Amino acid sequence: MIIDCHSHHISPPYNTNYLAWAEQTGRQDYGPPYLWNNPVFEDISRRIQIMENHHIDYSVITYSSNVVQIIDSAAVHGTSRQAVMAGLNDKAQETVQAYAKQIGATALIDLRLGTDALAEMERTSGWALGYSVLAAYDIGHRLAFLDDPQFMPFWKKAAELGKPVFIHFSSLYKINDRSLLMPGYMNDSMLCAGMGQLMENSLCLSRLVLSGLFDHFPSLKVVMGQLGGMYPFMLDRFEMLYHMHHNGAAAKGIAVDNPSDAKHFLRNYRNYTDNIYVDTHSMSENAIRCAIEILGEDKILYGSDLPITPKQWGIERGIRKIQGSSLPGQVKEKIFSGNARALLW
Repeated sequence: MIIDCHSHHISPPYNTNYLAWAEQTGRQDYGPPYLWNNPVFEDISRRIQIMENHHIDYSVITYSSNVVQIIDSAAVHGTSRQAVMAGLNDKAQETVQAYAKQIGATALIDLRLGTDALAEMERTSGWALGYSVLAAYDIGHRLAFLDDPQFMPFWKKAAELGKPVFIHFSSLYKINDRSLLMPGYMNDSMLCAGMGQLMENSLCLSRLVLSGLFDHFPSLKVVMGQLGGMYPFMLDRFEMLYHMHHNGAAAKGIAVDNPSDAKHFLRNYRNYTDNIYVDTHSMSENAIRCAIEILGEDKILYGSDLPITPKQWGIERGIRKIQGSSLPGQVKEKIFSGNARALLW
């Protein structure tokens, strides 16, 4: 059995309207429109056919970075952002009801919407497998990551409802200075997608851990795409830094082991790996193998990124690489379905 925990579906007319808006305005904040015009985004029958062709039994709908612009582009016609968010979720629920054996969905939560976002979590809790958010939001022309205090009510609600949170990079975290933009077609877009998005994932997870979020809500589970960016490969470095500061503080007579001492408590990143899952959308069998060794076989979920990533990479290559690898059979089973079943049901 294969459960795809990273796929995208935008029910009509939302994606069609977004593409028309992007064409009219010339906006390419999240890449040129051809990245988003695959008919599989809206056509669930084509999605089902692709799934059947590749023996994917179940697909979980999540949301990509451009969803904030889908919401904003619909809102320019007088519809509130809250109504667009609710409309997208209602369409997703209809899809789940029509294809219950093959399609599940997370509920889209736009954290820019404050109390309306919390109300939407409650409204969709009966059918949503979890909640989809972005790693950061532009709020008042300020980049707010998910550890921002204004988002604490969201995390409290997610913990109360007992559902995992699926995090997708926002593409808002920039690694290139405007004065250092590269000439050539899509070079800066390539830098953002090839490096910046992975760095954003890593930074988001690191801030969640080091801010103490999982101390406040130890039952929370989050799922980060793209293998968590650099997250698995930073753990040993963070552990080294933990011991370096722990030893240095001890030599100065400073105790850093008391969680109630917020000023001095030092968190060991590795102690929070139970809260974090990553998916296989990394394009690298070797990276997946390393992540399994570092994080453990229970923390990896299969994800294709359908239909954004070309299927010869996201599906064909991804499944083939895992199936043809030397990983033990029980590990493959966990990646393809066992871990998702344990997390979602």
